[in-house]
Amino acid sequence: MSPTRRLQLTSSSPSSLRSAAQKSLQCRFYAQPTSKPSRAEQEIKRLAKAAASNTKEHALPARVLIFHAGTARTTFIALLKVTSLFIGAFFCGIVVPTYIKSEKPVWDTAQVLLCGIVPPIFVAFTTASFVTHVHVNLPSQARASKTVLERFIRSEMPPSTKVTLTTMSFIAKPRQSTMAAGDLLPAKRRFGLINYIRRPDSAAQENANRKWYMWRAVDKFYIQEGRPGQPRKVRYQTPKPDLVQWWIWEAIQQKIAKDLPASK
Repeated sequence: MSPTRRLQLTSSSPSSLRSAAQKSLQCRFYAQPTSKPSRAEQEIKRLAKAAASNTKEHALPARVLIFHAGTARTTFIALLKVTSLFIGAFFCGIVVPTYIKSEKPVWDTAQVLLCGIVPPIFVAFTTASFVTHVHVNLPSQARASKTVLERFIRSEMPPSTKVTLTTMSFIAKPRQSTMAAGDLLPAKRRFGLINYIRRPDSAAQENANRKWYMWRAVDKFYIQEGRPGQPRKVRYQTPKPDLVQWWIWEAIQQKIAKDLPASK
């Protein structure tokens, strides 16, 4: 080997040794085993796995829509309620004070006052029991599959299964009434405007638990027959998916009609 080559190797040996040492340290550093996860991390992983397994076991949601009154009917009744309130506010807040200020006859003022009072009261009286939605709260054992759900609804459903009926308040705000399915009784009242009532003891118990300033529990309902909210088939158009499980409500109706006759 020539002296020049030997001199180059001698001069470059410290840097090469330094780089080799750095590589060795890096390999040792990255090759070290990671520390064991803490108990908190292990608990978080366990809960995540449990949640994932529960999601897989429950293929159906806990709250299922089983009746829908139809978007057109619901919107019409809501607008009717709001319009009647505006009419009442107009007559009672503007027209009646004008009549009083102009010293109109008392009978004329009373007639105008009735024009503002009667429409809201009549609309509220006739539409208070109108049910827009019905939901059923399913227990965990009935949510495994559709087959299990059908067996539960048709043969194993207890009267204590919770159902939620949604009505509209005086100002068209949704009001939800949750009760046991066995507390619903068929009825024929108010010229056909009420076809279901709530068991009196159930409504009284809920009213006892409410504050004095809260509205009383709704105990009279009107649920339309058939499937009013089912999407209609339009020619040359793709049918819309129906998200309402009508057959569940029909099964509950049959159980209610079979267990108790209609009360008047």
